[in-house]
Amino acid sequence: MLDIHTHLYWQSYDSDRDKVIHRARMAGVKQMIVVGTTPEENTLAISIAEHYEDMFASIGLHPHFFNKSIEEEFSISNFQFSMKPKIFNEKMQQEIEELKKLAMHSKVVAIGECGLDYYSHNQQETINSQQRMLQKAGFIAQLELAVKLKVPVIIHTRPSLGTMDAYEDMWTILQQYSSDSSHLAPPMILHCYQGDTEMTKKFLGLSSVYFSFTGNITYPTKKMFVGTKNDLTETVKMVPLTRLFVETDCPFLAPQEKRGERNEPAYVTIVAEHICALHKVKMIDLEDNLEKNFVRVFARPTL
Repeated sequence: MLDIHTHLYWQSYDSDRDKVIHRARMAGVKQMIVVGTTPEENTLAISIAEHYEDMFASIGLHPHFFNKSIEEEFSISNFQFSMKPKIFNEKMQQEIEELKKLAMHSKVVAIGECGLDYYSHNQQETINSQQRMLQKAGFIAQLELAVKLKVPVIIHTRPSLGTMDAYEDMWTILQQYSSDSSHLAPPMILHCYQGDTEMTKKFLGLSSVYFSFTGNITYPTKKMFVGTKNDLTETVKMVPLTRLFVETDCPFLAPQEKRGERNEPAYVTIVAEHICALHKVKMIDLEDNLEKNFVRVFARPTL
């Protein structure tokens, strides 16, 4: 078993991190990836990974990073997808160069968490068009880095309420990379995937795209969504085991039976059990596919 998306550097683990890791090992979790989302967290992710066997790091800049100090630091104009190799200004270039330096560390196996996030808790303060533009620019800059380094990308995608807008924009970007003969698309993992079935069909058409599921697939499905394109369990059933990963995104999104508690890597087995039930397969078959996918996508680790 493995957990490809953790945030084990969070302060909530400072008092018992060793015990958390021990519980994960006892639950059969062999490999874990600690995922950064800011320059500070990237350094912490590597530091945590250095202290534990079979633990690795991914480094990236979350889309929220590009929502801050827009005009002062990251202002750009006339963004177009066709401009993807040259879309960032000097400040963004510096951030990407820092990522590139960190990516040389032997524990770093991916770029990310990066992507698009159009969700707003306060719908009166929606993500505006300039913020979306900058998120796209920041994401594509990191995708370009992954192409150059020949490492996978861990992708965060969260649409605005009641839509698939961020997923639609993400598909447009990934589809262009997958069809562009000048780029060899790296493995692209859609972390905490929550796309509807129609969106999933489109992503399944891109051979480099993988889907990673977390504890929210265990949450009760609203009656209005059962059996529809918006039923997340229907989405999970669509994704073949050869394109699938499991994760916790801990300390967030604890599975239903642990809901309200701090999430931790040991609970990834609950997510895996739920996927087995939906796919009607034995755990040994799921684990075999997860291990093969891990080796195929994250080539740096020696397993």
